[in-house]
Amino acid sequence: MERFEQARCLFCETGKEKRVVHAIGENGWGRAIFARRIRYIKRNREWEKIEFPLLPGYVFVYTEREGIRNTEYQKIPHVIRALRYEDGQEELTGNDLKFADWLWRMNGEIGVIQTVRVGDRIEVADGTFRELHGTIEHVNRRQRKVYVTLDTQSISMHTWLAYEQVERIDGGIKE
Repeated sequence: MERFEQARCLFCETGKEKRVVHAIGENGWGRAIFARRIRYIKRNREWEKIEFPLLPGYVFVYTEREGIRNTEYQKIPHVIRALRYEDGQEELTGNDLKFADWLWRMNGEIGVIQTVRVGDRIEVADGTFRELHGTIEHVNRRQRKVYVTLDTQSISMHTWLAYEQVERIDGGIKE
């Protein structure tokens, strides 16, 4: 991915991030991305990539040159305002720039980075068994699945779940 000289942040209507990104590219005002959480859901025996805005309403703009002012970006439909610092500076600096640089290197895609091990306590975060708790009994890293024993009141229930469907609960590993 090419390098940028400046990074800025725009605040837009939630759900319109893709349209703002497209408009910036069409106008030739740089490259824009928004932080997206990437999840994989299995449908019809195939893994499907699903994107969700991680920071709804925020779009990061990367340019190779100076000259485009925030007032120009504000003319784009669905842009509420171009963010700037209290002193009026429009380009990102410090930790904001570090975050924008990291997001640039990730191409805006924040995947599920989850370390799970046998014995971890989990909560089901998605699907039929949402909010149930359980314990990981087996991990299939190739298929990105875990075999869990779910805590139920009456019966012991075992099932395979995708990494994206579980969240680890602190205090996990059983000895």
